[in-house]
Amino acid sequence: MRWGEVLKSSLLLFLIFGFLGCASKEKQAEKHFKKGFAYQNQGDLDKALQEYQKALQLNPNYTQVYTNVGTVHLKKKDYHKAIQQFKKVIELNYWDRKAHYNLGLESLYTGEVEKAKEEVKFLKSIRSELADALEKKIGER
Repeated sequence: MRWGEVLKSSLLLFLIFGFLGCASKEKQAEKHFKKGFAYQNQGDLDKALQEYQKALQLNPNYTQVYTNVGTVHLKKKDYHKAIQQFKKVIELNYWDRKAHYNLGLESLYTGEVEKAKEEVKFLKSIRSELADALEKKIGER
């Protein structure tokens, strides 16, 4: 066997095992996400946060985890931490309508009505049904 063939075979094996390792991390992250979601639904917010953090360690681009962490912080009335999470979702996926809605809602809760209105404008620009829901909440304040 020539060195070129050995190198190609080694590279191919490296790529295959590398992809398997990534898939495994994603599956583990999914398991922690599901555990966190179950804890969140049971009202055990601290355990939910622990599981969500484990998921993010395995997959730091898992936007749904950031959304759920933000929701947990909302329930704990820690609005500034919730805003940080929703901003992270938007950083990873600018077009995430739920994140813009949640960010607008959190801004409203912290008294930043103008920021909430900016999110309404964005949601209207992408023709999201969430724009009307957020605008209604602003009107109720």
